[in-house]
Amino acid sequence: MWRLATLPAFHVHDLTVTGLVHVAKSDVVARAAIDPSVNIWLQDRGAIERRIAAIPYVAIARIHRRPLANVWIEIDERRPEACVRDTVGTDVTIDRDLRILETGCARGMSLTYDLRSELSTTPGTFSHDDELARLQKDARVLGAAGDRFADLKHDRFGALEATLHDGITIRFGDEGDLGTKQRLIGPILAQLGARSTKVRAVDLRAPATPVVEYR
Repeated sequence: MWRLATLPAFHVHDLTVTGLVHVAKSDVVARAAIDPSVNIWLQDRGAIERRIAAIPYVAIARIHRRPLANVWIEIDERRPEACVRDTVGTDVTIDRDLRILETGCARGMSLTYDLRSELSTTPGTFSHDDELARLQKDARVLGAAGDRFADLKHDRFGALEATLHDGITIRFGDEGDLGTKQRLIGPILAQLGARSTKVRAVDLRAPATPVVEYR
């Protein structure tokens, strides 16, 4: 039995990795740390999967072993959701679970959260910043994961502000009834017509009496 288990035929002959977008195959192979001199069926599959899942962009890694010694590593990657900028100007990219995926803003990010505090920026860790969690929650209420808003932040009093991609600031104030307040933006700007290009901010802190501020 020992002689059978140590046959070279059971050493990895073919390694396939699928599901990669942000992660390089070489990084997956390095983290997997599969011993080429040991029977693949005797190696701890769970440990291999956990090592790969430590890569910041990896959500789930599944190891499939096929006779005699072919290995398929199936990767489910995390999707970048937003860029975060802290008070010292450091940028990181996060996913919906507030996992830090990388330092800097990933390509294609259209939404940024601006924080009033310094953020832990180690890729692969999860942020427990309360303000960031609040901004992300607000973004989901507002539908800010789409293309409408470029930036969400709290002012020095803790009131919510958002910036549209055309540079107009939306002052939401408290975070109650955000959905209703957001629905006012389109009609207000549409009513202004060409004058909307001169708008600096729309104040919705009192939604019954919105105020338009001009540049």
